[in-house]
Amino acid sequence: MPAEATKKDLRDILELVGVLHADTVGGEMPTPVLARLAAMVGCDSASYCRVDHASRRLLATVVEPASTDLSESAAFAAVLGQHPAFVAHRERRLPTGSSVALTDLVDLRTLRSLPIYADFYRPRQTHDQLLNIVTVGRHQGTLLVFNRSRRGFSGRARELLDLVSPLVCQAIVHRERLTRLTCALRDAQRHASASERAAGRLSGLTPREREVVARLVDGIGDREIARALGISPRTVNKHLEQIYRKLGLQSRAAVVAMMRGAQPVPESAAEHHAPATAGVTRIAAQRRS
Repeated sequence: MPAEATKKDLRDILELVGVLHADTVGGEMPTPVLARLAAMVGCDSASYCRVDHASRRLLATVVEPASTDLSESAAFAAVLGQHPAFVAHRERRLPTGSSVALTDLVDLRTLRSLPIYADFYRPRQTHDQLLNIVTVGRHQGTLLVFNRSRRGFSGRARELLDLVSPLVCQAIVHRERLTRLTCALRDAQRHASASERAAGRLSGLTPREREVVARLVDGIGDREIARALGISPRTVNKHLEQIYRKLGLQSRAAVVAMMRGAQPVPESAAEHHAPATAGVTRIAAQRRS
């Protein structure tokens, strides 16, 4: 156990990590977690920041309290690149997972001369910051930043943040993965609904359009469809435009997915072509009944 962190500190950290994994609604960093971290570290305000360290831009922020958020200020964005952390990162003086104070990175005289401090931090009584890089990639990174109205941070504050950092990193990866899976599920549900609606509109296709659909399911291209039906590729394209419009679908792949979900796969190659056309008619008849 770290020298200054207590058992209660460790229990609080584990509880916060549990909230991070359980809360899937609050974006990358839930505000209540950030507020509790600020209280543990002993700071006035806290930020979770995703930055492009190549262009020195803020990409996303969560700030607690929200009244201290500067991310929407164009003037602040213009001077953000002056922050000593960007210089320290380029010079490899800002390792991942290790806490560092703003006053560790630059001497007081230099800090006071920086517009970002004189115009933004000092008027808001931010005289020091404790920073920790949670994740870092080639162009982007995420940081936890804690603002304080007095200079200096205790060993306990630094130790707590160093303990939290890798756990927050794991939680962020978990939340990002869950977000991707949720989006994929929503997309699948949306496509399934579109396919179901399209299957109900099959009866609106002309006999020739049904023949084109049947060949689409066979997986052949426009020229092959044209040769099979004795029409020109241009006519095939016109039929496809009408099919997409009538079924409310956007692509050949969507029509094929709808048909394969709506009818059984033929059991033999000999049955492959004729039943495909018949299948369109059969499904349309079933929808009418």
